[in-house]
Amino acid sequence: MDVPARPLAISPCLAECDWSTTGDVLGGELLFACDGCGSEWVVSQAWTPVDWRGLVPDAVRRERDADRDREHGR
Repeated sequence: MDVPARPLAISPCLAECDWSTTGDVLGGELLFACDGCGSEWVVSQAWTPVDWRGLVPDAVRRERDADRDREHGR
């Protein structure tokens, strides 16, 4: 679902990070949210979310890879 343009939710980390897609699109980008703190992320952000173990979640990694491919015309 396309959601109206708005700032991303940013909350203090609770060290319970569990990032997943929300199924929504914000500003043309797939929206991800942390189930631990409620923070949000889209691929145009300069940072990359990690889970509570310090690992980049598979869905986030796939979105980063797809974005990189789009940038390089693949």
